[in-house]
Amino acid sequence: MIIDRTATHDIMARPNHDEAARTQYVVQLKRRLTQLQPGNEKVFKARAAKRHEATTGQQPQSQAEIGEAMAVDPYYQLWSALSCSAQELMWNSVEETVQRDLPRMQQAAAQFRNAPAGGTLSLARDFDAPGDAFAAHIHGQPGGYMRDAGEDDIIAGALYESGGNAFSAGTGIGSRDSKSAAVIDFLEERYATMRPMRILDLACSAGGASVGYAARFPDAEVHAVDVAPAMLRYAHLRAEAMGLKVHFHQMDAARMDFEDESFDLVISHNMMHEVSRPMLGRIFAEARRVLKPGGVVVHQDVPVKGADFSEFEKFMFAWQTKNNNEPFWDDFLNADVPAVMREIGFAGDEVVETTVKMRDGPRSWYLVLGEKPDASGQRGTALKS
Repeated sequence: MIIDRTATHDIMARPNHDEAARTQYVVQLKRRLTQLQPGNEKVFKARAAKRHEATTGQQPQSQAEIGEAMAVDPYYQLWSALSCSAQELMWNSVEETVQRDLPRMQQAAAQFRNAPAGGTLSLARDFDAPGDAFAAHIHGQPGGYMRDAGEDDIIAGALYESGGNAFSAGTGIGSRDSKSAAVIDFLEERYATMRPMRILDLACSAGGASVGYAARFPDAEVHAVDVAPAMLRYAHLRAEAMGLKVHFHQMDAARMDFEDESFDLVISHNMMHEVSRPMLGRIFAEARRVLKPGGVVVHQDVPVKGADFSEFEKFMFAWQTKNNNEPFWDDFLNADVPAVMREIGFAGDEVVETTVKMRDGPRSWYLVLGEKPDASGQRGTALKS
């Protein structure tokens, strides 16, 4: 069973006709801006670089120099301003739906709080979230990732799911896309007859990937951790509403309470670009600590790595840092991720850096995999329990 963006459930915000039309307008605007994005490189070569050379006596080489050249170009200024506006319009549209539909969502949630699917939710008292979680309102999400009004608040998770669906559609990713399914396809091709019995999803946010593993491996015990309480409440209720058993925990992925060597498969989705470089190393170390001998850890993320990008392409990727509340985007873009995996204990031949094709989209996801050999030196054996 595959869980993709076509999946619906009773906890999800339901737009009325006008709200759906407004969101669709934003999606189409974002798609048009995505189509216009390559024009930035054309104007850079045609005029911005030449203008910079005429002023400084040399062609712009570094990202900083490219930024100086492009900052005054009208095409880039217009594209950038419209891209910022489109993101703000997206959140305005989504939040309008969430706030209007919230009474119905809360009423629906009441029937799933007794966990009919058998999942659990564990929130920690006086939880001390890492500073990275408060660095910015990630993606411009209203109230930020850590937004929480206490008790039964699920707004942050509702915004994250509905906003994420609109954002993905605006970048050309189709409704049949599934990051968890893409990773599972990759793993099943690499490890025949794969059947992990204990799975851990790091930085699970609204639980979109967590339920994907629960659906594909119904006999497995699936756990998921995150730092944001309202995200976790929503993720738990979402999983229960979908009839999928997942155990959600409020934990820092860099300081987990799980025992050593207790999971066959440890995964993360789109986590790496949301944490600082020091935090990335600590999370990688924890993932390896809880991994069983013969187990596998997989970290998947956005397609800005895994290829030899030009300095101009890197400059365009870095737009997210400056304009879309992504404070650690550049850290991820410039990180040697396999080297970080080796720093925390994986041998060189135990690390694989690759890409996996989107199931319904124009690009490929970035992926780094680490294998922890068992006592006999075999790899992937824990996945076949």
